Amino acid sequence: MPELGKRMKMHSLAGNFLIASPGLEDPHFSQTVVLICSHTEDGAFGIVINRVIAQSLQPHLFGFALDRCTVDMPVYNGGPVQPEQGFILYAPFRKKYGLLNIGKSIGVTSSRDLLQDILNGKGPESYLFSLGHSGWDANQLEEELMTDSWLVVPMDADIVFSVKPAERWRYAARLIGVDFHRYSERSGNA
Repeated sequence: MPELGKRMKMHSLAGNFLIASPGLEDPHFSQTVVLICSHTEDGAFGIVINRVIAQSLQPHLFGFALDRCTVDMPVYNGGPVQPEQGFILYAPFRKKYGLLNIGKSIGVTSSRDLLQDILNGKGPESYLFSLGHSGWDANQLEEELMTDSWLVVPMDADIVFSVKPAERWRYAARLIGVDFHRYSERSGNA
């Protein structure tokens, strides 16, 4: 175990899923899939992709000062940090909307222009709108990984945009051969 106060070194997990292990009891993250958007020595930033909090964005439009829309979408709980801030995961990535390119094809932004384009039917092919995000301070995510709170899985855009939200936790785990029906927490003595 590293000494307290020293930074652990780990390769960036940006562009990967974090899948909550069945034993993770934090109500913010129990049975979640988080797409890690950024991971540096200063911490990590991600969006939960499987917690729908509203089936329609329509009632929330006044809070974003947006025009009426022709397209509607569900609203996800992206995490407990900044729950008043909207974030959009979208594909394919376009520089004009800025912020971060995740992996080869997904972008994440809080651009009002992108949200308005989506609502007007002029947006990218795929998108997911969340309120809030997930964040970890320096070393916090690394420590959680050492306690087996999370499984790390390469991102699959189909899981983000095509699989039903309620099925994403199990589908993402299957990418690395984990079946949560058969999964058990490590226990016993050596």
